[in-house]
Amino acid sequence: MDNAIPEKGRFAVINEFGGPEVFSVIDAAIPAIKPDQILIEVHAVSINPIDWKQRKGNHRFLLGAPFPITLGYDVAGKVVACGEQTEKFTVGDEVLGVLDNKYGGAYGEYARGTEKCFVKRPDQISIAKAAALPMVTLTSLQALRDKAELKSGEVLLVNGASGGVGHVAVQIGKILGAHVIGVSSGKNEAFVRELGADEFIDYRKSNVINSEKKVDVFFDAAGIYGFPGVMNMLNAGGRYVNTLPRPKILWHKVLQLFTEGKKAKTLLMDHNPQDLLGIVNWVVNGRLEIKIDSSFEFSEIQEAHLYAEQGHSNGKNVIVLKKS
Repeated sequence: MDNAIPEKGRFAVINEFGGPEVFSVIDAAIPAIKPDQILIEVHAVSINPIDWKQRKGNHRFLLGAPFPITLGYDVAGKVVACGEQTEKFTVGDEVLGVLDNKYGGAYGEYARGTEKCFVKRPDQISIAKAAALPMVTLTSLQALRDKAELKSGEVLLVNGASGGVGHVAVQIGKILGAHVIGVSSGKNEAFVRELGADEFIDYRKSNVINSEKKVDVFFDAAGIYGFPGVMNMLNAGGRYVNTLPRPKILWHKVLQLFTEGKKAKTLLMDHNPQDLLGIVNWVVNGRLEIKIDSSFEFSEIQEAHLYAEQGHSNGKNVIVLKKS
């Protein structure tokens, strides 16, 4: 490592699964990088649902419990060291990306990740927005373009249209030429329409899946509905897409045999640097906007998780470690 890098840094860790109170900020050794990794001085991170779900232990049977655990996947910062097999970056580059380590590891002053997970941060994108955009934009783009195969002129319904993934999906749906219906609570209607939604449904006043609306794609960004519940809303050949693998996925596959070509698909986000680069260009060119709901200091990580977990954010919540 470069001599300018200290031996230790501050990290927000958990030593047990539970509520936001399990976080503590400690001094710990800065992680060593592998040959294909870069080390980032973290300037900002953002909170995704996977973060608080892992904090609660939802994935413990898959990922284990290697305490102390540093959570977090979205990160923006500066490259301070490069593995000998890396080629894209040099020390001093400003970057953004989604970490590919088990449990992430972004919640600290330094984080490591495979080089392919990052792209350079243009000056036109603030540190906070750079940290907010990677996971939700990759998820939305890949869900709509690759899983749903959304076509221009089709009708797209986005459930959870005001949240992190949802507010991006509304915009990407419009970029891809769809007629977009946004679903959220009534207080968020102006926000969702500002994103470009052509229609709005207040789920508190209308039963979404029992409405007379017919759609080509139902993107459940909020993870509320299953395929059986939305089948009647789908046109022939319609697609239901979510980002949460469900235990009944095999049953959904069976149902597809009797549903006029309707399909249920689940997205597992791919660390695709070309996708991320294209998204960054959309943001720079003003075609896509990343909305920040709230910004927190690193010392407020418990409060940040408590707020994010309530699920009422318009856009993303970020934690800023270093302002510039």
